[in-house]
Amino acid sequence: MIVPDVARGLSLLGIAVANIPTAWLSLGAAETKFLGTINTGLDQVLAVLSTLFVHNRGLPLFTTLLGFGVGLIAMSLWRKHFPVQRARQVIVRRYFFLAVFGAIHLIFIFYGDIMFYYGLTGMIIGLMLTARDKILSIISYVLLGVISIFSLGLLVAALADGWDLSAMTDTSMGAVDTSTYGGVLAFNALSFLLNFASYPVYLLTYAPIMLIGFTWARRGVLSDVPSHRKELGTWAVIGIVFILVIGLPWGLAEIGVLPAEVGPIFATVNLFMGAITGPALLAMFALALQPFQAAANRGKQPPMWLKVPMALGKRSMSGYLIQSVAFFLICYPVAFGFAPASVSAQFILACAVWAASLLLAWILEITGIQGPFEKAHRRLSYGPTMQPGLKAPATSAS
Repeated sequence: MIVPDVARGLSLLGIAVANIPTAWLSLGAAETKFLGTINTGLDQVLAVLSTLFVHNRGLPLFTTLLGFGVGLIAMSLWRKHFPVQRARQVIVRRYFFLAVFGAIHLIFIFYGDIMFYYGLTGMIIGLMLTARDKILSIISYVLLGVISIFSLGLLVAALADGWDLSAMTDTSMGAVDTSTYGGVLAFNALSFLLNFASYPVYLLTYAPIMLIGFTWARRGVLSDVPSHRKELGTWAVIGIVFILVIGLPWGLAEIGVLPAEVGPIFATVNLFMGAITGPALLAMFALALQPFQAAANRGKQPPMWLKVPMALGKRSMSGYLIQSVAFFLICYPVAFGFAPASVSAQFILACAVWAASLLLAWILEITGIQGPFEKAHRRLSYGPTMQPGLKAPATSAS
């Protein structure tokens, strides 16, 4: 499938651009700008583009795709006639090890890791395999509706009363010692405990879109776009409206076109409600790439400009972790300590790191080698055979 791999590969660029100012440069900094400093016309253009398409965009897209991946695995197990209990065990084991990978990544490299949350949520979805798509959809849309009503109410009240929400966009971590690895480890360990404690907040915000991805996989939404064009089109419109109504005013406030004080208000609403852009962006990718998917279904190879990001999408875990190692070495004072301040300099750095991961993924693709972390994950999840085999003769799933 072209769409999921392309979307994963490109979402890693958005994650890289978003994480530099809000995470990698914030640790130990006395003050950091949410978007980076804005000095030139290019900074202004990139700042607006980032509020439109970067911040809380790549993460929701990646999250929706993770749910989609769980659904694909579930469908594969059904086709192989796995009993329900055994299918649950396979999925729970797989995402347990993803959580382990995330915990290691979080403690030893990057306090902003997302794989730990993904692993925990994947295990929960694994326990819901027999739940009907309709029930899961109702749960998802009710939660999204509650979050949206709250966020829009916050927007109206904050704009009407002139609330100061600047603290919500303060990404600096204060006096954290990143000049020694011990200081980094101590902060990361504390972050791990805080992340575990705040998991219910993540679950409320992002689990709904993961469930949407899960049901889309089980219903064949992306594999049969023409039959689901209305649903995908509705999601695309929702995403476009949200990006223009929330992302654009935020960006214009950041560059001085709108009053500066409204910027943090729109940024806060984007933080709470931006998860809905995950399914929306995935829907946009599905609609835009449907002709290429149809051609691929007829046996035609995708064009090179799609095959290259697809290679990274197939190795998204490795791409994400390589990205972290690169930013750790480049940005943390314990290593090179390079801290670009402007939006454009940060964007160039993010693109350079992403391009390097893209090149590495393409080399692995043309040599037929799986991503190293994907391979390790499969080995831990499925054992030496690298396949989720049955311990007993297969029976029909109930």
